[in-house]
Amino acid sequence: MSYQYQNSLHQKLGDILALFSRAGILVEESRIHPFFVDLVLSRPVEPRLFKDLYTQLLREYNVVSFQLKGDKPVVRLVPFVKKESTLYRHRWLLTTTAFVTIFFTGLGVAQGLTLVTGDQGPLILLTNAALYTLFFSLALLVHEFGHLYVSRRAGLIVEGPVLLPAPPIQLGFLGTFGAVIYTKTPPCTKKDLAKLGLSGPIFGLAAATVIGIVGTYLSPVISYEAAAELVEKGSLELVPVASLGLILMQYLRPLSPQEVLVMHPLLFVTYVMYLITFINLLPIGQLDGGHVVRSAIGLREFNLVSSLVPAILIGTGLALVFAGFSAGAFNYYIGLGVVSLVMYLLFGRRGHPGTANQYDESTCRWCLFGYLLALILTAPVPLVL
Repeated sequence: MSYQYQNSLHQKLGDILALFSRAGILVEESRIHPFFVDLVLSRPVEPRLFKDLYTQLLREYNVVSFQLKGDKPVVRLVPFVKKESTLYRHRWLLTTTAFVTIFFTGLGVAQGLTLVTGDQGPLILLTNAALYTLFFSLALLVHEFGHLYVSRRAGLIVEGPVLLPAPPIQLGFLGTFGAVIYTKTPPCTKKDLAKLGLSGPIFGLAAATVIGIVGTYLSPVISYEAAAELVEKGSLELVPVASLGLILMQYLRPLSPQEVLVMHPLLFVTYVMYLITFINLLPIGQLDGGHVVRSAIGLREFNLVSSLVPAILIGTGLALVFAGFSAGAFNYYIGLGVVSLVMYLLFGRRGHPGTANQYDESTCRWCLFGYLLALILTAPVPLVL
């Protein structure tokens, strides 16, 4: 978030105090600090009134306000500086590069499909790679536009989205680190925070599911014997785990015990999107799942939950080994545990800042229900014993 001290805040302070007075808010003391101003109040500002003040102060005075708990309630005023982040300034270069790296990943996925179907023509190969690039990028952007929609309805200032490139699948990655937006002002209420966290995953899951349904019908079906032969040659790789939603999707196209479905690039888009969504729903730091869970519990409880996530994922991987599942399922969960541990160490240990109003106790019950449903549908389920 881009805040910095400006003398203009002192010049605006008289008008702000008059605004508080007209709203019937008694300010007992004004404390001037180098980078902010604290207004000590006689009693907390009612949540709905504070949200109106929060919006007005931001729009008319370029000031972000926080209502903090203490011996007496304090409204902290911090100047907001409209400054683009470094990544956002380079958004077109980053996004264009991401399209290229995603395309090479799509090319690798499409090449694997041609080994199964025998369609070696360059036109089919390029078409499948282009479809993968288009729909994978679309699913990522739909996720971020979900955040944008909810953020702007809540009066937040946001930047983005920006697609982030990564090495393609030929180098062991997926061509992108995903897409991001920058929320430059904090949500005012817990309800807004929950909606902000859930909106992206719900929009992204909806897009990925539609893409997956189409991809399911485009995916070729081969015999179990043919699949075993291709696996032995290294031309086909078994999927050790799949999200529950992806497994349910396969019931749209029932197979006999002697048949195997080979993922079309569009179905692989859904496979990857469900995995990304599951990681994003983990209650760590300011991930989407962190927003939703933090809206429902206190900071101390949230920090405890966040610290347990890596151990739970790694423990699940170990439990799968003892239960007789494949090494692939073990490696999958261990990998998730390592990723979650890195995320926790990088930005999860600081917890979550919560909302601008520490006195707000609003809830979003349907957000919690939607969060749990999304977490269940994207949870990786071991497939191969």
